[in-house]
Formats: sequence, structure tokens, C-alpha cells
Amino acid sequence: MKGKYKAMLSTNRLIFFSLALLLASIPSVLFADFLWRLGFGIPEYALLILFTLLISNVAWGTAHAIIGFGSRRRNRRKGRIEASLEGIEDDGEPLPAVAIVMPVYNEDTFRVMAGLRAMYLSLEKTGRGASFDFFILSDSNDSEKWVREEYLWALLSRELKAFGRIHYRRRKTNTDKKAGNLLEFCQDWGRRYRYMITLDADSLMSGTEIVNLTRIMERNAQVGICQTAPRVVFGDSFWGRVQQFSNRFYGPVFMAGLNSWQQGDGNYWGHNAIIRMAPFMDFCALPDLPGREPFGGKILSHDFVEAALMRKAGYEVWLAGEYEGSYEEGPQDIVEHVKRDRRWCQGNLQHIWLLCSRGLMPASRVHLANGIMGYAASALWLAFLLLGGILAYNRERSGLTLLPDTGFANVWDLGISQHAALLAVLTFALLFLPKVLSLIDGWVDADRARAFGGRLALLGGVAIETIVSILVAPIFMLYHSSFVIATMLGKGVTWTSQNRVAGEGISWVDAFKAHKYHALAGVLALYLSQKVSPGFTRWMTPIWLGLGLAPFVSALLSKPSIGKALRRLNLLAIPEELDEPEILKLAREGEDELSKLPELEATYSSFERVSVDPYINAVRVAMARKSNRADESAIELVDTAISSGAQALSVEDREKILDNPYALLRLHDRIWQDDPESLHQSWSRSIATFV
Repeated sequence: MKGKYKAMLSTNRLIFFSLALLLASIPSVLFADFLWRLGFGIPEYALLILFTLLISNVAWGTAHAIIGFGSRRRNRRKGRIEASLEGIEDDGEPLPAVAIVMPVYNEDTFRVMAGLRAMYLSLEKTGRGASFDFFILSDSNDSEKWVREEYLWALLSRELKAFGRIHYRRRKTNTDKKAGNLLEFCQDWGRRYRYMITLDADSLMSGTEIVNLTRIMERNAQVGICQTAPRVVFGDSFWGRVQQFSNRFYGPVFMAGLNSWQQGDGNYWGHNAIIRMAPFMDFCALPDLPGREPFGGKILSHDFVEAALMRKAGYEVWLAGEYEGSYEEGPQDIVEHVKRDRRWCQGNLQHIWLLCSRGLMPASRVHLANGIMGYAASALWLAFLLLGGILAYNRERSGLTLLPDTGFANVWDLGISQHAALLAVLTFALLFLPKVLSLIDGWVDADRARAFGGRLALLGGVAIETIVSILVAPIFMLYHSSFVIATMLGKGVTWTSQNRVAGEGISWVDAFKAHKYHALAGVLALYLSQKVSPGFTRWMTPIWLGLGLAPFVSALLSKPSIGKALRRLNLLAIPEELDEPEILKLAREGEDELSKLPELEATYSSFERVSVDPYINAVRVAMARKSNRADESAIELVDTAISSGAQALSVEDREKILDNPYALLRLHDRIWQDDPESLHQSWSRSIATFV
């Protein structure tokens, strides 16, 4: 059986890579012939290299869509991984100990705890909850955030009767960011668990999904990581809806193509995955890169590297692409989206160091290279447009009559204009074929079309997503190009939390501030293209139009009002909206319930709350005693807090008190026992909420 699957895997890879090579070669040869007919020089060689790299990147994605579409549309024997993922039902056998870890960093605390609560309740309904422990691994350094994390953890544990099952730990020093956070957890707790399920702060996984992943790992001892394909949900803004529709509708076809060739050589995306703890701890420690950040130092994008090290150690990495019950959220506007991309860009470019590392599997190198090209392609695209524009301008300015040379296209009696048109058609076909194939896949499957609101709604969603993609592509090209250049120049990125709340959207003023240089670039691109020729201006329309309208497009895409209007029309709808899974309902309800808890109804700050509320104060005192006994000078600050109120203290002073159990107890006692006349009026207002 193993030999059979090995042969199947080899055949699948041969087919996939041959197809990708063919799709890239045809337009590359045609473009080389086109340049040859016009006259080849050093600039043309550079242009050809850029085109070949770019079209190869496009062909890579298109090959996934073609293979994935074929796999989904024909009845064929399942591959080894697909067959192993089917029929995973609970057989009653005991499950091993599993740690579910959620690293957080200054996140929306209510959302984090509501998600954790939903997963806990969902697991309890499976009857298998006792095998799973939850860990909130906080790196938050904003006291308003981490104080709220502590008391919400305590309140949630009390509500669920889950003390000892839900754990909270905060690091005061955020060494090595998320990767360091997980490393410390593994060092302290890892040997107690056979598996670890990693989450992000916005992750959701149903109890059934979690149990099934555990059973998959139990049945397949050779698997080190099993990665799910999270569905993007809770998209309220126009942009959020576009992103979740794109992920949910195009994703299955792409995942089927990806799994057709990678099989056990999959990748890890850092969250919504289950990991075999022992080999992860033994073989996946991250090396330091040569030099300093941003290219050197600590590895920022740890997940790809950990997957490569797991494969190097002889364990397989699987992708459970079709599994339901795994979810995440996404940014609600372009500005937040590119903040995340800035971190990912630096992390992926660091992987250049690792491409030629000893012992890595070829497929792992492919994943690393693909991640690099995800951002480098934008810089290459920008260079291609600039160089192509300069060459076109020089030809027009020369005033010389074009005397084309002979080439392969002469065999088919193609003129220069026809040759250029053929190149354009092939390029656009490669770009849009994945969307077309996904649309056909959904159109012919009545059940799938119905899950997205029906065939007409599906067609409308694809049309809207395509138009939006065309408009925003030049914006992301400039953003990503600037990120690549900044990284190359040694400018690192700061660690910030992700805002996933739409709010009221970006204001018009903020949109113009964020995109003023894009708009200026669009006007400049229109002006310069007109200097070349009217025909060149028409070809460049998607570029100068998308950039020129960037502030308007960004502002409109951020609006939740437009998102709600589209939702009412079932446009950009996803199955999870039309038939909401229980885990998503639990998360929504939990967030509402937590925000309405009596302990949290007061409007004062977390510092004031922990100083006044007896229960929350006791929680913080216990945590402070457990972690350290901080600077005794904090006790001297209590007098200032009593007489002048919390607002008279600096952030550093507040944290001194919060970290000192004696100072915090003293402050709490004095607030309740001192003469009310001696207290600042803000404390009197706080006390009134408990009386």
C-alpha cells in the first residue's frame, strides 16, 4: 500500500509541476519572441527576466486551480491524506492530554475570552472535554489590557467551573515575541501533553473539529503537524466581506490542488493546527539568523520554518483542507490589512537565508520560496512596469519607424499588434482562470451554490470580488514594494496588535492621509503614460485608475454600512452566514454576555476597577504574589492615588502598584476604610457602583 501511494504521489507531482512549467513557458517564449522582433538589447533581457519570474508566479497559482478543479469534479480514488481524514468518528477510546494554547498581545479581551468560552463549551458537548486544557499565553504590555485579561479569565473560570482547566500566564518580558511565548510554554508545560493545538487570538475551532484532529494524530503516528484551512468569518465591512468570500469560495479549489502534490510535505500557518509535542520540542527550535534584524536575528515568521524542521526530522505535515469547524477573522479595511502584511513581508524575506539550508526537504524549500515571492512579486511587478514604460517611451520619442525582425510568430503570420494582443489574452487568462474555474465548480454543484446564496448571488459575488481585486491590486503593489525596499534597507517592523473591528470604517480624511502618495502616483502614471501614447495609456488604465482612486476605494471598502447592504442582498455571502455553525453563535453570544457582566458595567479604568472591586483585587494580588514582589516604592504611590485619583498617576506608576501585592492591598483597604472626605471624588464614584 505504501508503495502504491508513493507512486501516486510521484505521479501527482510530475503532473502538477509539468503543468506549472507549461503554463509559464508558453507566454514567456511568446514574450521573448515579441521582444526579439522589436530588437533585443540589455534592457529587453532584463524585461524578459522580470516577465518570466512574474508569469511563473501567476502560473503557479493557476496550476493549483486547474488541478484542484479537476480533483473536485471527477470521481477518483482519494489520496493517502484525504482517505485518512475521512471516517474519523469517536470510537470511545480514551484521548491523550492535549493543550490548546492561545497567545495574545494587547488584543480585544472580550473577543479573546468569548472565543475561548465558545470552544470550551463546544468541547464539553462532545463529552471529551476532560482531555483538553486551555492556556492563555499573554504577552500584553498595556495594563488596561492585561488587567482585564486576568479578571475576565477569573470570571470565566468561575462561570464554567473550569479552574485547573483554563490557565492564564503573562510574561513581563516579551522575549522573541510569539515564537518565544510558545517556546517558554513548551519548556514549562510541554512534557505534560502529547499534542498542542495552536490558536491565534481570533481563532475559533469547534469541539468536534478539535476531537477529530486529535484522533487523526492518534491514528497516524508519522504526522507531526496537521494544519486546518481556517474559514474567514465575521466580516462586517465591505472589505471584510470581500476577503471572507474570496477565502471561502476560491479556497477549496486551491486547497485541493495544493494537496494533490504536497501530501505529507505540507506547511504550517502558525494557528488552527495540531502539533505532536515531543518532536516539536526536540527538533523545531528556531535558529538565529546571521546578522541583525530585519534580515538577521530572530526569525519573525516561525511557522514555515517549524514545518520545514518537522519534515527534516522525518515527520509529515498534513493539510486538512476540507475539514469544517476551523475559523479565523480578518482585517476590516486595507490599512489594517497592510499593517499585518508589513510583518509578514519581513518574516518571509528572512527565509531567503533558509532556502539553501542543509537537510530541508525540496517541498519545504518550495513553500519558503513561494512565501518570499508572495511579496517580492510586487516589487518585480513595479520594476517591470517602470522598465517597460521607459522602453516604450524611448521608442515613441525616437520617432523611428518600427522595422520588426522575424521571429517564431511569423510562422503563424502574426503581426506585431496581433502578437501583443495574444500575449495579453494569455496573461489575463492565467490571471482570471482560477476565478472562472471556481465559479464553474460552484455553479454545477447545486448544493454548493445554494450554500452561497444561489447561482445568481454567486455570480454577483465573483463579479464584485473581481472588480475590487483589480482596483486594489496596484495599491498593494506599491505597499508591498515599499515593504520589500524598507526591509532591504534594514528597517525593521514593530510588534503591534491587530484590529479586527470595523467600527464606522475609515474616515475620508484618514483615507486621504493613508493613500495620498498612491493617488499622486496614479496621477503621475496617467500623465507619463500619455507621454508615451494613447494606446499605452489604455493598457495602463487598471494601474493609474486604481492608484488615483485609492483614497475613495479604501474608504468605501472600510464601511460596514455597505457590508450590511450587501449582506441583505446575499451578495458576497458565505455558508457560515446563511447557516451559522453553533461555535460561531456561541462566540457571538459569549461576547455579548461577557460585556454585560455586572462586574464590568462600570465605565472607569481597569486600574480603578482592580483597586475597588474586592474580587478582582484579590485576583490581581494573587497573580502579583505568584509572579514577583515588585519595587517597595510603589507603596509610597498609594497616598498620591488616594488623594489625587488614579488619573494623577503615570502609566509606570500604575503598573508599579499593580505589580506590588502589598501596595495594591493597601490601596484597596484605604479606598473602603478611609474617611470618604479624604478620598478623591473619583473613588467615591467608583464605590457607588457597589453600594
